[in-house]
Amino acid sequence: MAVQYFAKVSATDHEKLQKLVKHYPASSYADWHLKEAARMAEWRARRHSIQMVPVTPEEFAAHCERTGAPCDIITFKAFICR
Repeated sequence: MAVQYFAKVSATDHEKLQKLVKHYPASSYADWHLKEAARMAEWRARRHSIQMVPVTPEEFAAHCERTGAPCDIITFKAFICR
């Protein structure tokens, strides 16, 4: 059984991440949360384990600054899986 990692983000942090992370989903928090819940259900149906990772914009920005990585969606997803 594989583990799938998903970001645990608050509504206010979602708005901040939209401004910070290049190519971050532009949908509202409610729509984004609904889509993520559907994706989690699909993975669970395939017998994968789900791991929710709390992420704040400040923590992600500090990671990008420290590592020199770009603030984009690829770095964001890699950051969640760390």
